[in-house]
Amino acid sequence: MGFKPNIIINITDIDPKISIEATHQDTSAEVLSNKFINELYLDASALRLDGITFARASDYVDISKTLISRLVKKQIAYSANGNIYLDTGKIASYGQLSSLSRKNLAQLILDIAPNKHNPSDILLWNTSDYIGQSYEDKTFGNGFPSSPVQDTSIIFSNFGKSYHIHGGAIDLLYPHHESILGQIRILSSLKSPVTYWTHVGLVYSQGKKMSNSLQNTFTIREALELYNCNILRLYIFSEHYRTPLKFSKSRLNKFQILDMKIESMMAGDEIGESNKLYSCVESKIMKKFRMFIEDDFDTVNALRILNDTVEDGNAFADVRKMINILGLQY
Repeated sequence: MGFKPNIIINITDIDPKISIEATHQDTSAEVLSNKFINELYLDASALRLDGITFARASDYVDISKTLISRLVKKQIAYSANGNIYLDTGKIASYGQLSSLSRKNLAQLILDIAPNKHNPSDILLWNTSDYIGQSYEDKTFGNGFPSSPVQDTSIIFSNFGKSYHIHGGAIDLLYPHHESILGQIRILSSLKSPVTYWTHVGLVYSQGKKMSNSLQNTFTIREALELYNCNILRLYIFSEHYRTPLKFSKSRLNKFQILDMKIESMMAGDEIGESNKLYSCVESKIMKKFRMFIEDDFDTVNALRILNDTVEDGNAFADVRKMINILGLQY
């Protein structure tokens, strides 16, 4: 559509789990975080993920303090047990994003702590737990910001009061995204500061969620030893982003065949038809392809159009437009 997206990927480098692992490895949380962040950069480069800004939460701690202060001043956050909590009972819309009623929220106790106003109240500033990462604050006490306010700080610093798309895995819907939206609504005074929420299905392997703890992972680097970036993109697009993805090498092999067909077609474009990307009249094929892409990123049907067009073998320009939209490179 001619828009250039401003894409931010947040990196949580302030977290108790990081500090615990750092202690096991006899190193600091910062050193351990830097190690894995550098690994992330290498994987992102290998996948040709261009035009992305990576934002480390530790760079936004001062912003976190400022936002928490504003929430306290608005009486939407309060002090208890030496910590600062978001008072979810004072946010009328709280629970709407995750379709949870007040009764549901009362039954979902996030952490057991005395003096909390509501069971669903979110910890914003933590002084109770020592995790090896502590930041000075004369008002709140030395501690660290929780992940919901970390992300809110990154959002406000880079996008201001509103932005178009917030993405993340489906298991972040509640309480993480719900609490972020609650904070942004109060801080921005906007009813809908986020236009779209795109919650992504989890990746499953051997019938279970892919995770290091279950030892059922298949890393990006292992995948790239067998398949190129185009194949991985085609494979991921073969399921709607909201649908769980069941990892399967046999399905990857299927898209290896499609990748070879596209590569062969582009190599056979001897008269340069694929360079006619911006013709005045858009073909019926491209209109249908764009219709699916613009319908909540319906990549499943968009891939079907791409495959049929490649099989037809004549519409070089349309195939080139499609692969450009999908980020494929030939």
